[in-house]
Amino acid sequence: MIQIIAKKEFTELLRDGRFRWTALIVLTLLLVSLALGWKNYTTVKRDKDAAQADSRQTWENQGERNPHSAAHFGVYAYKPKMPLSLIDSGLDNFSGSSIWVEAHYQNPARNRPIEDATALQRFGELTAAGVLQLLLPLLIIFLTFDAFAGERTGGTLRQVLSLGVPRLQLVLGKTLGVLSALFLLLIPAVLIGVLALALATDNDTLLASLPRFLLMCLGYLLYFIAFIGIALTVSALASSVRTSLVVLLAFWIFSCLLIPRIVNDVSANAIKTPSGAEFWAKVKQDIKEGIDGHNPANTRTKALEEKVLAQYGVAKKEDLPINFGGISLQAGEEHASQVFDKHYGILNEIHLSQERLQSFFGIVSPFLPARSFSMAMAGTDLRHQQHFTDSVEQYRRGLQKMLNDDLAYNSTAKTASTYRVGKAFWEKTPDFEYSSPSTSRALSSGIFSFVLLFVWSFGAIGLSIFAANRMRVN
Repeated sequence: MIQIIAKKEFTELLRDGRFRWTALIVLTLLLVSLALGWKNYTTVKRDKDAAQADSRQTWENQGERNPHSAAHFGVYAYKPKMPLSLIDSGLDNFSGSSIWVEAHYQNPARNRPIEDATALQRFGELTAAGVLQLLLPLLIIFLTFDAFAGERTGGTLRQVLSLGVPRLQLVLGKTLGVLSALFLLLIPAVLIGVLALALATDNDTLLASLPRFLLMCLGYLLYFIAFIGIALTVSALASSVRTSLVVLLAFWIFSCLLIPRIVNDVSANAIKTPSGAEFWAKVKQDIKEGIDGHNPANTRTKALEEKVLAQYGVAKKEDLPINFGGISLQAGEEHASQVFDKHYGILNEIHLSQERLQSFFGIVSPFLPARSFSMAMAGTDLRHQQHFTDSVEQYRRGLQKMLNDDLAYNSTAKTASTYRVGKAFWEKTPDFEYSSPSTSRALSSGIFSFVLLFVWSFGAIGLSIFAANRMRVN
């Protein structure tokens, strides 16, 4: 019986001009957004790869230089473009895309694409994720707002139920029928999405991205089922077709347009982020005075000097067979690393707390978990950004240690001012290479959103069954 009902719903939708025209518009927007996403991905990836190669070439050809001078000469580390960002750009336009790697400082990511955007781009770009998250639910509403209310008004609902059709099967059949119609849109889009990935990446990257892509598709499927269930519930309880449409449009506006903006303001005001001036003032204080005011810089330097002199059995730094300046620089880097870990750790936790608060509001809007899970799978969320900045910092610390150790153990106090290294040494230093988190790690960061989508979808279908059992037939 469920299949018969689904086939009947599917056939009626195909014959409905509303479906044909709206589906054509949505499919066109979806395909255009995928094409734009593919073009943006390939362009940005090419530019970043070229910039990273240019930065490396500049580093290797800096000429003969003291290693510590090279540490201040620095290099750039660019955030690679994630393949699935062609579907969901997420926070990419609002987070920094490059980091300046230099001695003494853990610089934040800078060069946000939104800073160079036009006024129209600032309003919002067309992405496949935007179409799926905003327009597909609207299409579902237009397809299902009269699923029960229309049949009740036309008198066919009483006839169907008088034939002994269980209301449970009626709900499931209508759900399956609407999903079947949506698949006419989604299957071509999925195939085009896979083709775009294949054209934009090599085989290894494509295979690595497919699990994330499939999980993203599953998340969107749950999201669409949730809206189908909500629409069927309202249609079953509404007194008229007009009331059903108005209520569902109000829910769409509230859930997809108002709640995201309200949640952003609430999280920003509830959990304050320190200003840049406040942050760097605390960092500089802890570097100079010691973490929390303990063990200031002059005390640390004196203790280190006494330790090194005792280790080599000499009375003065000038008599050391090594360069104490290099040892001191590395000790300063290690202390600064502890300070950066403390303050960036606090800042990252503030951002994660804001994100968790926003995720909590997913209880009242399926849009929020759908958006969060999509960004997590695309690798364009906050956690992936933090993973990139952490990877750059680990690279920076390794590079600085290599430079400081060379200065410390290959020169002395007498030769420090004239000590130089050249291209052969620069070529030995590692280049920055970024490996994105695994699919399992990305899934673990988005698991709460996925669970919310699961609850929304099955809860909405359950609610529609409950509403169908209590709806009036005339």
